Amino acid sequence: EDEVLFTRTLHGVMKNIAHLCSRSRSTTWGEDGWKKVVVCVVSDGRTKINQRTLSVLAALGCYQEGIAKNIVEGKPVTAHIYEHTTQLSVDPDMNFRGTEKGIVPTQMLFCLKEKNQKKINSHRWFFQAFGPLIKPNVCVLIDVGTRPGHTSIYHLWKAFDINKNTAGACGEIRAMTGKAGVALLNPLVASQNFEYKLE
Repeated sequence: EDEVLFTRTLHGVMKNIAHLCSRSRSTTWGEDGWKKVVVCVVSDGRTKINQRTLSVLAALGCYQEGIAKNIVEGKPVTAHIYEHTTQLSVDPDMNFRGTEKGIVPTQMLFCLKEKNQKKINSHRWFFQAFGPLIKPNVCVLIDVGTRPGHTSIYHLWKAFDINKNTAGACGEIRAMTGKAGVALLNPLVASQNFEYKLE
């Protein structure tokens, strides 16, 4: 995916983490709530990833050009993993945002798979490779291009917190309709919006 779709999603996730940290009366979240969240980005194929998206990740400190090798000690490499706690975000307009705009530190794991093996394989990477190490209580899967609302992740987490027997939850998907719904004049946006309302 391109850098605009990627930053739309990642910036939205970072704003959600800031919201978790703003919940000062919470026994779970609060000022250091960011320490309880790890953002895992799994990219499907080193040759397939958008170069501008890699530049955004590099600007955040989550990627370094020239380190990845496809063979180490005669064995093919499956994936490259980068870990960093960033204190910056890049919004969809490619502007840097930091603490002055309410961004809190964000723990990042970036997994760049060597080969393109499709989306389900990326989910397996998260659950089988990172899951046992991170041991998360709740996992939220978000496709690139989806912009989560400012409190969406909190509300998904709360569904699990309220009822320990909850196995899964899904938020509402809305089409981006623009100011005063002007994007609904586009038949593709209008049909997408209609489809989401039916689901």
